[in-house]
Amino acid sequence: MPWQKIEGQYVKQDQPGLDTRWFWDTTDRGGGELVIWVDDADVVQGFQLSYEQWPSGRHYVAHWSAGSDLQVGTVDEGITSGVRMRKQSAIMRFTDQPDPKVTALLQRYFRTNASILDDAHRESISGVLNDVPAPAGAVG
Repeated sequence: MPWQKIEGQYVKQDQPGLDTRWFWDTTDRGGGELVIWVDDADVVQGFQLSYEQWPSGRHYVAHWSAGSDLQVGTVDEGITSGVRMRKQSAIMRFTDQPDPKVTALLQRYFRTNASILDDAHRESISGVLNDVPAPAGAVG
């Protein structure tokens, strides 16, 4: 299912000087979301793209801020433990060298859903994601 935009009044604005926009899909199996941060000129200054692959349940993430390299990694959802069955907070784990197969998977997920974005935002994020080469026979 394509991304839906979460209306601005429901999105926490936690980056001073930037407008946070949130898009997510409503699929029952896998799915993910995109959070972007834009400045007053409506230029993307950062984004976080996440995708949970179905049926494996593997959760991948890409994070980028202007002036930094793209970080690609996995999300450790934590385990449920204890008498009250508390779940630990999720932890993003990035590596020095992004796995090209994971990057290709995130690129494909982005392209599948990006039509909801403004053209300039879509092109900006796509350019960052495409800076990392994708191998032949990537994960899918």
